[in-house]
Amino acid sequence: MDMEQKRKANRIASELFRIARLSVEAAELVLPVIQDKNLKAQVKRQREAYCSTAGRSAAILRKCGLEPAEKQGLMDRVLRRSLQADTAWDKSAPRIAKIAIHCTGAAMKDLTKTMNRFGDEDTESRRLAEEYLEHGQKDIDLLKRYL
Repeated sequence: MDMEQKRKANRIASELFRIARLSVEAAELVLPVIQDKNLKAQVKRQREAYCSTAGRSAAILRKCGLEPAEKQGLMDRVLRRSLQADTAWDKSAPRIAKIAIHCTGAAMKDLTKTMNRFGDEDTESRRLAEEYLEHGQKDIDLLKRYL
């Protein structure tokens, strides 16, 4: 199997790696402005879960002979600026929770689209993606307490 075929066969793992890395970045950007200690602890737990997911999806890719792509650039800059703007005036727990819920939901939506488009992929990747979605929903439910 050539590199292009390997990439096509691992789109779920690649998308999961991308989403998890962006989620880590978002959590790290927002953590310094969180004042509520319970919300801060929740976001730290989420960040650790995202780091674990990124590591596990990277391991799947490496097992298949692929190097996980750290796509820096436009999305990172947009994410950074958006979070800075969203928290510049309002650093309240409800505002931070609303941002976190929105970001988690968007990531889950993107991952679900990828899973639906590439349904016949590796079951290990699919299981990890389903686990991410399950944890994402639980995180949203926990974050709703801060609204």
